[in-house]
Amino acid sequence: MFRKRGAILLSIMLLFGTVLAACSNSSSSPGNSGGGNNGEARNTEENLTTPASNEPRELTIALDQDPVGFDPHLVPALSSKRVYNLVYDTLTKMDPDMNVVPNLAREWTFAPDGKTVTFKLHEGVKFHNGRAMTSEDVKYSFERILNPDTGALAASFFTSVESIETPDATTVVFRLKNPDSALLANVASPYTAIVPKEVADLNTEMVGTGPFKVVSVDSTTIKLEKNPEYFMPEYPKVDIVTFRIMKDEAERLAAIRTGRIDLTTVSADSAELLKIDGSLSIKSYQSMDYGYLGINVNKKPFDDVRVRQAISYAVDRRAIVDVVWKGEAELTGPISPAQKAYAIDLTGLIGYQRDVEKARQLLAEAGYGNGFKTVIQTASTYPDMLDSALIIQQQLKEIGIDAEVEQLEWAKYIEVWKSKDMTLLVGRNTAGNDPDRSLRFFFSTKGGANVWNYSNPQFDALVQQALETTDLEQRKSLYAEAQKMVISDAPNLFLASPRYFYAVSDRVEGFEPSATEESYAIMRTSVK
Repeated sequence: MFRKRGAILLSIMLLFGTVLAACSNSSSSPGNSGGGNNGEARNTEENLTTPASNEPRELTIALDQDPVGFDPHLVPALSSKRVYNLVYDTLTKMDPDMNVVPNLAREWTFAPDGKTVTFKLHEGVKFHNGRAMTSEDVKYSFERILNPDTGALAASFFTSVESIETPDATTVVFRLKNPDSALLANVASPYTAIVPKEVADLNTEMVGTGPFKVVSVDSTTIKLEKNPEYFMPEYPKVDIVTFRIMKDEAERLAAIRTGRIDLTTVSADSAELLKIDGSLSIKSYQSMDYGYLGINVNKKPFDDVRVRQAISYAVDRRAIVDVVWKGEAELTGPISPAQKAYAIDLTGLIGYQRDVEKARQLLAEAGYGNGFKTVIQTASTYPDMLDSALIIQQQLKEIGIDAEVEQLEWAKYIEVWKSKDMTLLVGRNTAGNDPDRSLRFFFSTKGGANVWNYSNPQFDALVQQALETTDLEQRKSLYAEAQKMVISDAPNLFLASPRYFYAVSDRVEGFEPSATEESYAIMRTSVK
């Protein structure tokens, strides 16, 4: 029996105001600062499709889900990140090969003891409201993240930070309590975007320094336009990015075939079908995402590790790879196979070979030999989540667990995830740029995304030691041990890390998706 709640379209009207300055930064080519905020193209050289045309170069992308807010420090939803990642910048960035590269910070240095990190910022960077961004904005953004009253997702990334200093407008100094080997990767997280302090509500008004600024947002369409004063003058390569919300894949497929959109995510099945269409190309990559079954360890009977391990033995992860992802996925632990340096061999670990008899034995030892009833919650509008939940439901029946699947509309799903009060939840996470995010962020006692109430002092000590070491081989060893521990304790069952597919129209040039943030690819994409 299923309970399905109707999907509710998000309607967030953004307050949009622009104050364009008369000159760009010293590294930019000169540009005309005229124009308004109505989304129409400016008659400047950078907006011309060709020297003889004033038509703006527009890239239209389908979103498969509603955004649920736009505050980069508070909102984890992928549907939101795909938008706000184009509006905001971070100090560093991850390139497609998973290397940390400069972004707002053009360079950085570490003190010999590893406890002081000095970032030098690009000069002349401006927020979309025309105000110059300075080191004080970086300090404000990180202090906002670190303030417990904010409830920021990334707060646990920066437990090593003791203080932040701004000796001048383009210098930011992080004083650390201990060496932090993940700091450079963590300040590349979209959850650490640099924001202006004068904006009262970042959920209703996006004002960043990024390659695009907001024109309009409504329940079906989000329109962004090129930031003509972006500090990287060669980017972005299009003038307008329009997101159209199309939850149904059939609608997205029809739209890209008819030219209504230029770019969309598609399933593995649809990717195969589209390959025969000469007007489209298919781009794919191994993601850093993984599907999971999350378990609230505070709720009975899931406070007993034997019950959680029984569930792990009962779930057939290979069936999820084959049925949900049509074979286009890899078995995974908390670190995705895309992070090749740190992902571990899963052979022999609890649950990676299905064992129904072992599962029944563990339930009996825990006092639940006759099984029990429970609820699995998941998002109604992501087919992979719902399909995974239904497969798990059937597999748990074999060991006497009667699980009702409750489908949630997307905003409610995010609310439940953040509540720390779910029972069982099927979802999808991104392992992130560094194993620190994959492990400490999600599973340490004070981890910013530890919504499962999991706490293991040994695990906490391991990931803290790994954070403080700069020796690569020692980091690998510590993180391997930490992965095995969290797999054994099973606050999450890590299911599969999928390969993702994009359908791309023939008018799009240069779009090369990778496991890093999509914004990196979009700002380098052009259209014919």
